[in-house]
Amino acid sequence: MEAIKPGVFRAACRARDLAAAYYLFNPRVTLIDVGWKIKETQGGQITEDLAVRVHVGYKPRGAVLEAFSERHPELFIDKNCIPFQVDIVESVYPLQWFWYPVPLTRRGHAFNPLCGGISVSNEWLHNYGTLGGLVQDRDTGKEMVLSNWHVLAGSAYASQGLRIYQPGYADGGRFQHTVALLERHAMSQGVDAAVAKLTGARPWINDQLDVGPVSGVTRPALGMRVIKSGRGSGVTRGMIDGIEGEYPIQYGSLWRKIKHVYRVVPVAWKDKVSRGGDSGSWWLEESTRKAVALHFAGYDSPETALAIAMPQVLDALNIDIVT
Repeated sequence: MEAIKPGVFRAACRARDLAAAYYLFNPRVTLIDVGWKIKETQGGQITEDLAVRVHVGYKPRGAVLEAFSERHPELFIDKNCIPFQVDIVESVYPLQWFWYPVPLTRRGHAFNPLCGGISVSNEWLHNYGTLGGLVQDRDTGKEMVLSNWHVLAGSAYASQGLRIYQPGYADGGRFQHTVALLERHAMSQGVDAAVAKLTGARPWINDQLDVGPVSGVTRPALGMRVIKSGRGSGVTRGMIDGIEGEYPIQYGSLWRKIKHVYRVVPVAWKDKVSRGGDSGSWWLEESTRKAVALHFAGYDSPETALAIAMPQVLDALNIDIVT
């Protein structure tokens, strides 16, 4: 893929902002980002054409589209309102935690020492996500673990000191498996991320299970090849095909948006990139093992994953990755 000219990218981002202002909280819309246009007629083939992409749960076509726009004008996405090439993409992106029993894998066991890519949850919710990795407070140097808000907190009523279990509650974690205490989150800044202070019950090593140590952090980019280690799908690989997206989410009784969202798709058509339980895992640049994004959502049809740019996650929580 050719490099995107800075002026073109800026124009696309301005158009994305306008699209989000018009349509982000339209009930049909699941994501608005900037990325490569997708050819439906060629099995979802990615093109080299940059577009503002409006992702929807249902995309009517042909005569059905005309009837739909007449019956539901409030749900219609008018491409003419957006001053850039627009692609309407059919896909949904649920959060990827798990809340019901599934066959236990080794990632669902208690780990000593702790590492990235294993089961974790808080003491309230009968689910599990993924323990992402080790970070430290920029001001105090305090060591903490980083995962999603919806994994470590998951409620507007979650307060500092909430116990964090490894393995997660749905994997059998209980009081005696407490490894950390909830410290803070960044949902008010549009970032589904939270950190928990380690209790010292178990040591930590810099390792993403079956991938290796994290070497640092870098910005995600369109076309970047990435790899992650998650509780749900294990080690998976993919490519970033969408950048700087905005994702609508209901937080308590209010709708808000998650910012700096990047989309990951398979490199090969039949590859898996994520599944339930992967929320909180870290996507790394495959060639350098530098952290690029925090995974939080995805779907199996088509196979996709959503993650939040790691530099913005770290800034929102005032933390740095420990290597």
